[in-house]
Amino acid sequence: MATRLKKSEFIVTYSIIISLACFIGGFFLGAGYMKNSYEQAKIAAAEAEKEAAKKEQLLKEQKLYKEQDFVQFYYSVLVPVNTLKEKHFQAIVEMQSMNPDDRDDQFEELEKLAKQSLQEIQNANAPASSPLLGQAKSSYEQSLRAYLDGIEALRSAQNSNVLTLDQVHGSQQMQPFVSSWLHAQTVLYKAIATWESAYVTKRALPSAQPEQVNLETWKAYAFHYRNYLAAEYLTKKNLFTDFAPQDLTTRIDALLQSEQAKTLGIKDIPTAVEVLQATDAVHEGDFHKLHSKLYEGVKMPEMPLFEE
Repeated sequence: MATRLKKSEFIVTYSIIISLACFIGGFFLGAGYMKNSYEQAKIAAAEAEKEAAKKEQLLKEQKLYKEQDFVQFYYSVLVPVNTLKEKHFQAIVEMQSMNPDDRDDQFEELEKLAKQSLQEIQNANAPASSPLLGQAKSSYEQSLRAYLDGIEALRSAQNSNVLTLDQVHGSQQMQPFVSSWLHAQTVLYKAIATWESAYVTKRALPSAQPEQVNLETWKAYAFHYRNYLAAEYLTKKNLFTDFAPQDLTTRIDALLQSEQAKTLGIKDIPTAVEVLQATDAVHEGDFHKLHSKLYEGVKMPEMPLFEE
């Protein structure tokens, strides 16, 4: 017959069981706590590493993209290509009222100017301290070579039907030129936004897709980053325009300042651009006209592109 445990022995036994249960529970609780602490430390370390990389990138960029690079790029690359662009828009419009012989002369003049512009760009030195400007220079060269091929093809194919600007820019012959030009323009404005990031905001460039930017987010971005988004949007929509990205930015900002965006139910950048395009509200030189009203105190690189 089994001997019954004394009261003191029961207490000891239960104490051992309770202690063991507490030990096991404490072990798993501690293990869970340690795991959570480890995961949090891992996340914090990753964030710190990411932040350190951003700071390192900013320090690196502050040794690049000097203002003299933009001045050099403006005169050696941007002046020749924009001279051609201005003449191109003017010539295509004038061709609407010309006879075939006069149109042929216009095409010839455009070819001569394109060759001259290409030669000037090829002779220019790409600034080694501003990699994006070097990329923009190469893309502009590519676009002018495509322009020469496209204009020659249009000249050979011309007939009694006079092409409008939209028809010219949408033609198979001119598409390689348009896409290369827009890409070059986008890279240029990214370089300017990088200058702003390094020397003005001292914060890494945001990562945004223009077609997904709402109006509140747009207003929070720095000016030159908004210009970059405008250039990127023109590229994605394949819109070759006589106005510059800063002109589009200016009209969007003016729209927001006037509260017309709320009245028209505009909530994002794509809708704003569509409304501005449909109403022919954006024109070359809009930035200079509204600069003092909208951008007083905004820092610009010492580049004639932004001078009033």
